[in-house]
Amino acid sequence: MEAEEIYLLITRYLARQTSSDENERLATWVAQSSDHERTFEQLKAVWQASPTPPAPAATAAALRQVKARLAPPVPVAPPAIRRWRLARRYQTAALLVLLSVLGGGYFYARPTVPAYRLSLTPAGRQQTIRLPDGSLVTLAPQSQLRYPVRFSETSREVYLEGEAFFEVSKNPHRPFRVHSGTWVTQVLGTKFNVSAVRGASQTAVSLVEGQVQVNDDHGQYLLAPGQQLLGDHATGRIYRQAFNKARVTAWRSNKLVFQNEKLADAASQIERLYGVKLVFADPATAEIRLWATFNNEPLTAVLGALHQAGSLDYRREGKVIYLRQAAAKSSGE
Repeated sequence: MEAEEIYLLITRYLARQTSSDENERLATWVAQSSDHERTFEQLKAVWQASPTPPAPAATAAALRQVKARLAPPVPVAPPAIRRWRLARRYQTAALLVLLSVLGGGYFYARPTVPAYRLSLTPAGRQQTIRLPDGSLVTLAPQSQLRYPVRFSETSREVYLEGEAFFEVSKNPHRPFRVHSGTWVTQVLGTKFNVSAVRGASQTAVSLVEGQVQVNDDHGQYLLAPGQQLLGDHATGRIYRQAFNKARVTAWRSNKLVFQNEKLADAASQIERLYGVKLVFADPATAEIRLWATFNNEPLTAVLGALHQAGSLDYRREGKVIYLRQAAAKSSGE
């Protein structure tokens, strides 16, 4: 991506106005190099230090003005050096943009929120994060975790979108809370999985070890090891149930385990693991039930197994895969 494009994308992301596809592009860019990560953190720090962050439209206008002021002279240096200098100009411009639209508040106003880090994972990649208290988080593909550089003396708060497995260090004096949508999962020290994928039909907290309490707008729910709290977005129903640990945590080993799951729900896992988009020919195709296990296999093997089972046909165009029932295809031709 061009420098101007990435800086505008970052400001739109910080304003929570990006799509899931744009979040994927940004995650891939941040993961490419330490320089990209440092640039992202610099822009985020300026943004968070402002009590009233600017709208992306204002940022874009300011960027055009600063870019004009910093326009480079006719280049005489070798191409590689010119590209490096231009990238540095854009980084400086982006910082000046935020400072200008924030009114210089970065230097004079005390931050109203603690400094945060943001970890994002692109499709097909996981990331293990060690938090300031020593807790470990394994972040699933196409997920993001926001957490403070330093936890407060009274609590440990993190914010998840997507899926992650937590191994929390015990500290009875500082509860650990995972914010995922309207759910807040509170623990003192334990191991559990949280699935809060945007657009998914369900949210789930699955407890492997210890004890957790999940709070939402309707009440509080205590879980014991081996129990899962499941929230159905369509019906609003929330209930406890036993869960299969191997199935719930299979993603940590790049496995796919489907046990009588709707294709619509399985599609999210396939998309995140392989970086593709599944499109169904009709609602009936999305309702097909799957019984299958794939152990870190390539996408072609997964699609081939679905086809050979006799229930699905597929057509692939780049990163988009079109699925339909085999019977519907044969009857229509």
